[in-house]
Amino acid sequence: MNYFITFAKFLMVIIWAGLLSNLFFPFVGQAAIVFYLLLGFICFIHLIQLLVIYGAFAEKLKLTKSEGLQIFIFGVFKLWQIRERFA
Repeated sequence: MNYFITFAKFLMVIIWAGLLSNLFFPFVGQAAIVFYLLLGFICFIHLIQLLVIYGAFAEKLKLTKSEGLQIFIFGVFKLWQIRERFA
């Protein structure tokens, strides 16, 4: 399971790099618009996920700023690592 999480986090870094690179070096044609929309969607979904985690588990789970940032970037894959800490 640990290898899966590491691999998934690596894929998320590649996805973020591709989406953010579109901001500085836009892709040709309609691809740039699609990447802008995907970046907005992923930011929105990960922000909602982070707010739900803070809202639902604020008393039981104390997250550092670093862990919050990692949840925003890696999403559920970081949550699986945190879950193992409390299992």
